[in-house]
Amino acid sequence: MKCKLQKLDIPDENPFLNCKLGREKYADILKAIVLTYNEGCVLAINGKWGTGKTTFVEMWAKYLKLDDFHTLYFNAWENDFISDPIVGLLGELKKVSSQKKKEDALLSVISTAGKIVLKAAPAIAKGILKKICR
Repeated sequence: MKCKLQKLDIPDENPFLNCKLGREKYADILKAIVLTYNEGCVLAINGKWGTGKTTFVEMWAKYLKLDDFHTLYFNAWENDFISDPIVGLLGELKKVSSQKKKEDALLSVISTAGKIVLKAAPAIAKGILKKICR
């Protein structure tokens, strides 16, 4: 008996090909939002467990790469074993920088990530406390 759902195939050349929920239109809307913020922004995708948030984000990342966006996918749950989440995030940032092969790109990404982490820290802490205090 299988308890875990099989992961949806997300083709690089057409990420929403196997999406049965018509989520490509939401990817277009979110892309338009991201493009309006020259200095960057933080987005939160909220939904109940099992509603497809992770799958959507994986599709959206590949979708953005088709338009030459530099994306970084970091799943906090997959990196939950690390005592300090910033270590896992910096590891992912290093992968991005090695793809670009530019030291200044790494510094820029780390600087931006630091700003994002500082702004997102209260929300992250609130979410963790909610989980712990249930």
